[in-house]
Amino acid sequence: MIKGVIFDADGTLLDSMGFWTSTVFDIIELAGVKEPEPGLIEKMTPMSMYEGAVYMKENYGIELSVEEIMEQENKKVLEFYQTKVQLKKGMKELVFRYKNMNIPMVVASATEKSMIEKALAHVGILDCFVDVLSCSDIGKGKDFPDIFLKACQLMNTAPENTVVYEDSPIAIATAQNSGFFTVDVSSFSSFF
Repeated sequence: MIKGVIFDADGTLLDSMGFWTSTVFDIIELAGVKEPEPGLIEKMTPMSMYEGAVYMKENYGIELSVEEIMEQENKKVLEFYQTKVQLKKGMKELVFRYKNMNIPMVVASATEKSMIEKALAHVGILDCFVDVLSCSDIGKGKDFPDIFLKACQLMNTAPENTVVYEDSPIAIATAQNSGFFTVDVSSFSSFF
């Protein structure tokens, strides 16, 4: 029986992966790289923003500091989240279905908490969630179960009674290996 739900934000609740891809590619172009490595976005998806900035700096020779890379990302992302981001098709209905069933929900994202909160406020669902967790606040990416386990603590649920909606294969594997029921939203165009 489902007693709690954990949603990823980017690519799961929010129709934002195309935006993130273009933002990462813009930063990599600063180093003169026109063609990033195959699978770069999939590799970076479970990383915190800090881990992603470190990865880009170390692997693409970007002359900006990690903090400057994050600052460039943050400016673009904040404007997008506050004014343009939309929910993926069917997600508003799904969230309100769980809310109407009084099932607690937490957002667990690799993106900074304050930014996700602004995006969820923009699309009108922020108040549906117990909390928003960020990998940066937890101190580990989604290749570790910590963020999912913290969400369970906040909802007072056990992993075996908690469903995780995710689009990252790495995060899905982490959640499954920790006893969560998972839904891979990358294979769905919408839920309705």
